[in-house]
Order: sequence, then structure tokens, then C-alpha cells
Amino acid sequence: MTDEEIRRALDWARKALDKVGVFERPDGLRWAAAHGIVLSVWRNGPIEDAHAAPPTKRRKRLHDGVMFARNTWLTQQVFDVLGSSKSYRLLRLERVILDRDTIWPGTDGTLTDFGWGFLGEIKKHVKQRINTLLHFEDQLSSDDFLVFAAAPQIGTHVDHFGMPKWPACVNAAVHRLRGEDEEFVLEWGDLMQRVGPAPATVTFDLETTEKALLKAPWELGAEALNWFAWNPILHLE
Repeated sequence: MTDEEIRRALDWARKALDKVGVFERPDGLRWAAAHGIVLSVWRNGPIEDAHAAPPTKRRKRLHDGVMFARNTWLTQQVFDVLGSSKSYRLLRLERVILDRDTIWPGTDGTLTDFGWGFLGEIKKHVKQRINTLLHFEDQLSSDDFLVFAAAPQIGTHVDHFGMPKWPACVNAAVHRLRGEDEEFVLEWGDLMQRVGPAPATVTFDLETTEKALLKAPWELGAEALNWFAWNPILHLE
């Protein structure tokens, strides 16, 4: 791409991010960039193949709750890295993502446990995407780089952790858990019954649950997050 093409693309991306409310929240652009990087470097890659594949004797089941915990935790790590002024900060992020030995917060396994059979492809994908980000980080201003990094999620995922609609989604979920949303019950009650009741760890202290969902969903644990992933309780519409 020429410099002019890059500039036009960034201008378009900035307008699109503004349209979904990214710039209305404190550090909104950094959160959007963190989410975009997680999608590009991690989520939309070979880990999806491991997520879709059945478990084996060596590979643990990578269910939706595990992915919920991992994706939100990584989003927080990327957000923190993007706030650092250290040189080659993205290489630190690469090491975090590709660490095969550390237990993933909120789960009972490691990248080796959940990604066995796909580890080579995951490593190749992560390194390629990080190298691309390093190139553009060197070429762009700090603000333009965040816009570039946020671009992979434009038009989607505005209701995910760290994104503009996430607080409203959490607020809606807590009201529904308290039985304060009759319209939701009328529309989704049958599905909620099929999914089953919320885990005790979710309902025991709703104030703690709300704080965890807002700030650190992985702290609820992968099994509880799997319940949230399989029903519409966090959805605004």
C-alpha cells in the first residue's frame, strides 16, 4: 500500500470506530486496539481449529468457557502492553501468548494442554501477525497505530469485554439474574431453561459477579463462563 492508501484506510477506520462509540469511553481506542490485536494475533487463527476439534488423550477440551476466559485475559494483557512505553513491547506479548507452561487464568490447563496438535501452526501464526504489527508500529504514529490495530474488529464485537457496549451488557445480565427483566424471560425463557440454571458461583454474590464480568471475567472460571457463552443473558438485543 502507498502512504496515501494507508492514510485513506486509517481515516476510514477512525470514522468507523467513532461511529460505534470507541472514542466516547476513557482509553476506548486502546481497548479497541487490544481487542483487534487479540482477534488478529490469537482468536482468528489456528487456535480456532483446536477449539473446534474434539479432545484427545493428550489435548483437553477447549470449550467456549475456556476461550471466554483466555480471550478476555489476553485482551487485558494487550491493553496493558499498549500502555507501556518500552521498546519492542509487542515481543513481550508474543512470549505471553506462546508460553506453553503457564496455567491459563480461569482454567485448568496450559497452551500445551489445550493446543496440542496445533502448536506449530499457532506459533507460526502468532509470530507472523506480531511481525506485521511491529512493522506498522514502526511506520505509524502512536495514535494511528492504535487505529490500525483496532481495525480487525470494526463493525463487530462492540459488545465484548473492553468494548463500548460491554458495561451495558453486564448491567443487563445482572438485572436478568435478579429476575428484573420480564421481557427477557418472555422472549428467552425457553432457551434459558434448556441451558439450565446459572452456576452457584455466579448467583451466590451477584455484586462480585458483576465486578468480575466488568473488570476480569476470567476470575469467574471457565465453567461459569461456559454458561454465559451458551445463553443470551449478556446480549442487549
